[in-house]
Amino acid sequence: MTIHYTLDYYLRIGYLPILDRFRLEDINFEFGCFIGIDVCFPLHKVLEMKAQSLEVTWKKVNEYVDDAFLIILEEYNEDLGIEEGEKLRDVDKEIIREIKDQIKTPPKACYPIYIITVGDDAEERVVYIGKTTSSNHRFSGGHSAALKLHAPEYEGIVKHIYFGTVTFQDNDKEYMPLEFIQPYEVAGELLNNLEAGLIFNLKPELNRTHLNRNNARYDMIVKIENYSSRPKFLSNEQVFIKS
Repeated sequence: MTIHYTLDYYLRIGYLPILDRFRLEDINFEFGCFIGIDVCFPLHKVLEMKAQSLEVTWKKVNEYVDDAFLIILEEYNEDLGIEEGEKLRDVDKEIIREIKDQIKTPPKACYPIYIITVGDDAEERVVYIGKTTSSNHRFSGGHSAALKLHAPEYEGIVKHIYFGTVTFQDNDKEYMPLEFIQPYEVAGELLNNLEAGLIFNLKPELNRTHLNRNNARYDMIVKIENYSSRPKFLSNEQVFIKS
């Protein structure tokens, strides 16, 4: 199973991220952008997946970290003691317990990218790629791609939807989850770049935007790891996005 580099993960190992050091200029795109797929549903069961929003998760992450550092400063009278260049601040277990007691559970992993497929085994192929940017479920009112899959040529073919987390690395190969990257406008821009590059390279037949024009602004080596219930699809796939 893939590791989600979430607030909960870092708190469990004794750290808080210093979010203002997760910036575009810190990303090393040559080390790759990682998509960790570990959620898959038959398309007709997609509403069982909670609605995802990069913006909502990003805001929750920032609020939680701000409140956590406030507890360290005001209740424990600790100097933050942040070293130059460090992205993580070591936190005592007692303080972590207090943080979780006061602020409760940290935000869960965000799944900002999804992939719709048709077919099975060697015949499975990508037909749509999208990003999750709304706090409302995109499929509750009838997603355009899902409606197109009612066409006769797709009748009787199995359909699935995969959701993935997005993580980058810096020059020291420390992980930089998309929902940590500052400011939000840059995180959103990176997600747009990823979506555009994947669509242009993989040519999903139901996408229209980005399909025949390369709208990517950043070069990225995208590494896809699939730990879902259907792990063979796009397993260890690499996509080279060129601006």
